[in-house]
Amino acid sequence: MQLQEKVERILEGTDATFGVSIKHLQSGEEVRIRADEPFQMASVFKVPIVLTLFEQVHEGQIDLTTRIALTEEDRVPGSGILQELDPGLPVTIKDLATLMTIVSDNMATDVLLGMLGKDAVGDTMRRLGAENISIVHSCWELLSLAVGMEPAPYSEESWKKLTERLELDVDEDPGRGNWVMRKDQENNVCTPDTMTGLLVKLAEGAFINPAVSEAVLDILYRQQLNDRIPARLPSGTRVAHKTGTIASAVNDSGIIELPGGKGPLIISIFSAGNETTQGGEAMIARIAEAAYQHFTE
Repeated sequence: MQLQEKVERILEGTDATFGVSIKHLQSGEEVRIRADEPFQMASVFKVPIVLTLFEQVHEGQIDLTTRIALTEEDRVPGSGILQELDPGLPVTIKDLATLMTIVSDNMATDVLLGMLGKDAVGDTMRRLGAENISIVHSCWELLSLAVGMEPAPYSEESWKKLTERLELDVDEDPGRGNWVMRKDQENNVCTPDTMTGLLVKLAEGAFINPAVSEAVLDILYRQQLNDRIPARLPSGTRVAHKTGTIASAVNDSGIIELPGGKGPLIISIFSAGNETTQGGEAMIARIAEAAYQHFTE
């Protein structure tokens, strides 16, 4: 049985909408399910940010050892740890990239995105052939929209209001629909195939050069949020990946290092309409397990 059919059978067990792009580099076998449809990236949009950062580092525009003193106004709620620390902490740019990736730190993300600029991220994506990646919202903006707030600059009042709504998971204007999941307006979206294409470049050492590709992978391999692609894989399996969750979107994109010289396995899974985060996580884990077993058994 081809892997395509195996994944389609797994997805029969959910009412959510899944987009799947899987590519085994050694054999060339692929799985494509809604692979060219746009999905909300959630925190997977941090992959394009880290790629843009390392491109500018390679070009000599940014020094990863430069330290930035974080301020109270930099705080962003949601995932991460920097928001819990006292203002004034000087962290290196590499620290920010690492925290943005391995614990999905929203505060680190918005500091880096503010430094790079959304247009620069878009320019890098176009140079990489990923033209349909769209990043129009920072984490602060995305979280605000997710709970029915118009994004506003940081203030004690806006922080309190946003954190309260996030804790309650409230959208006070449900009539307009959840904006972060809509495809009829500019949003943080990409297709599964596009994200897989970016990861293929990393796996092949083709993002700028092998050394730069390896530097990005070194961060992705340190991922600490491992309840999706790696969850059902054998202990010790190396996976370089980035998760994302917002509203009903539950996502993960990564590179599985297969044993026995069978090469890298690239997987990008995006979804919408999950009743629970746990349900979406379980589906991603089952698909990743099926793909791993398909190429190793």
